[in-house]
Amino acid sequence: MTMDLTSFHIQFRDETAENIRIVTEGLMAIEGNGLDGEARREQIDTVFRAMHTIKGSARMLGLEAIGRVAHTCEHILAAVREGRRDLDRNLTDELLKGGDAILELVAAALDGKPSAIDVDALTARLGRGMPRSPATPEPPPLMLVEPPTETPGDGGVARAETITPRASRDRSRQTVRVRVDRLDRLLNLAGELAIGRQAEAAHVQALDELKLLLEQQQRTLLALESELRRVRLTPSQRDVFDREINVVLNTGERAGTLVKTHLDRFSQHAGLTAQLIDDLEQEVMAVRLMPVSALYANMPRAVRELARDLGKEVSLMLAGETTELDRKVIEALTDPLIHLLRNAIDHGIEPADEREQRGKPRQGAIEITARAIGGNVQISVRDDGRGMDPQQLREAAVRKGLLTAEAAALLTDQEAIELVFMPGFTTARLITDVSGRGVGMDVVRTNIAEIGGQVLLESQAGAGTTVTLVLPLTLVTTRVLLVEAGGHLFGVPASGCQGTVWVRRNQVRTVEGRAMLPHEYGLTPLLRLDELLGIANGQPFGNAARVPALLIGGARRPMAILVDRMVDEREAVIKPLGPLLEKQRRYSGALQLGDGRLALLLNPMTLAQMGRGTALVTQTTQDQSQRRRSRLLVVDDSFATRELIRSILNAAGYEVSTAVDGADALERLRTETYDLVVSDVEMPRVDGFMLTSRIRTELGKIDLPVIIVTSLASESHRRRGLEAGAQAYIVKSQFNQSNLLETIRQLLGA
Repeated sequence: MTMDLTSFHIQFRDETAENIRIVTEGLMAIEGNGLDGEARREQIDTVFRAMHTIKGSARMLGLEAIGRVAHTCEHILAAVREGRRDLDRNLTDELLKGGDAILELVAAALDGKPSAIDVDALTARLGRGMPRSPATPEPPPLMLVEPPTETPGDGGVARAETITPRASRDRSRQTVRVRVDRLDRLLNLAGELAIGRQAEAAHVQALDELKLLLEQQQRTLLALESELRRVRLTPSQRDVFDREINVVLNTGERAGTLVKTHLDRFSQHAGLTAQLIDDLEQEVMAVRLMPVSALYANMPRAVRELARDLGKEVSLMLAGETTELDRKVIEALTDPLIHLLRNAIDHGIEPADEREQRGKPRQGAIEITARAIGGNVQISVRDDGRGMDPQQLREAAVRKGLLTAEAAALLTDQEAIELVFMPGFTTARLITDVSGRGVGMDVVRTNIAEIGGQVLLESQAGAGTTVTLVLPLTLVTTRVLLVEAGGHLFGVPASGCQGTVWVRRNQVRTVEGRAMLPHEYGLTPLLRLDELLGIANGQPFGNAARVPALLIGGARRPMAILVDRMVDEREAVIKPLGPLLEKQRRYSGALQLGDGRLALLLNPMTLAQMGRGTALVTQTTQDQSQRRRSRLLVVDDSFATRELIRSILNAAGYEVSTAVDGADALERLRTETYDLVVSDVEMPRVDGFMLTSRIRTELGKIDLPVIIVTSLASESHRRRGLEAGAQAYIVKSQFNQSNLLETIRQLLGA
């Protein structure tokens, strides 16, 4: 009988992800902290054991390719441990690549898909220069491997700690593995109970109102009885009247007593239920919480590789690893943090020689700190680099056509610093695969806003920059403001609202045809929510003396949004809108009220963009119009590459001509007009660097954008491209169609 190994494969995937994390962190610790003696030995032993476990488990499951790679890495680590080989930077790189290959092979094996990794070539490269491995493979190890703490995206299994047979282990730490989708369903059920709690609260309120009505009825009946006693009645009529009025009064009294009794009992029950639901939510939230260390795991390697690519010396310090966040918040933070690290290394940290000239240590420092404050978590990324110069930012915004010179001059220094959040903004002189595309800080702010967070920025020229992410502790519930506009009910995340104000008719001013409201930082744009949503059905003020408004957008540049009525503020469980509406960005979900009604949750950032006239549809229309007007020249001696780029640009709506090398391109540029040049480097007669230089000097085309697309990836080649006058440098091994089109769009000023 053949055993089904599916469950073992899943466990192997999770264990391998954890063991590769141990390998990566151990190698980075050895390299970054300069460990020696016993500490270094312990780290090497830890890394060796993790790789040994991967090898043994892979062989037991018949995953030969994975076992071979792990065995080669283990053999190298054994030589390092025995002092037969030095763990230098190059060897660390190779071992890290071996770990990446193992993860890719595991994913391919479990998905039943072929892998692009050449295992023979990989093991040969890893084993180059090593003593020959023993001819007889050692037997697979029989080890108890603790299942891993989940890292974002590592396979969908969450755990706290593992049950092990060790007698010394405190039983209070025993746990079980639970699939994440089951935790999500548990969370949804807790959310449904929270909605039921609101319904119970509504019932309690209704019973209380009924009790008040009965008490009012009793008072009215007593007043009626008093009035009727003044009426002259016969004895028989008086007997009937007394009998009937007593029946009514007694019935009302019994009804009042019954309602009061049930109200007290139901209120007590509702209070206990609410407490239990609160406790359940807290427990579910605690299960979903993960330490920030899971997010930190890949950061040292990312900093190391980015610093190496840019030829800089950078150290990374991590603090607050035990701070906990909802796992979905941690997943959403990975890309924004990588963006921040990339910006800090590329734009912030100076080259070592420049730092030395400024009296700074040659090695730049980046510090990531996490701490819990109330119901939020703050994650700060601080560097000790060159900081931001407000005047340079103003000039860059004007140069990119994002602001007029007059508008830029009116900005305060802090407002100038916050220009980096504008889409398309960059100060990089050369656009590369690392940075300069203008898709960094605006993406960070957008992604953080979508999970209910905020981005704060502080910078001092010459001293460094600090970016602080203020995040909700959990996404289980969201604090929302309920508002009414155009006869409909909407929710607004409290985290996306800077406050509320009352607006009187005589406060509104008109500036260049737009309604403006005097506010703390000057005049603030004033818009109507119903008009933004296309549901306007009347005048903004009507007969009211004043109307409420929400302040959304940045704290220093808010926008006032008029609503018809402020309804309530409450904790709410947000429901997704489903696949039919997932691509629209105006609404980010829906919330169910206690009475069964639904309210759409508005996206404050999208509202602010709509209010400022930066809707995506308008942007796309402008881009397409610009593309139709632009003529591009593609220069490459490879027919296949030349035609590939030409077809991509033609499909994007550009008018494209081609040249077979730099000399051919120069002839065309002398007789024809082009808006942008895309060029290879290694070409006969005139190469790409020489072509770019001659475009600037010989032809005098100082402002003609040039994009270099080449296989030369070193920092020295990038520097040559910058010195020649290129505006962008794209490495072919990292070529991406969307990146090329975005770079062209940015350079053309679309």
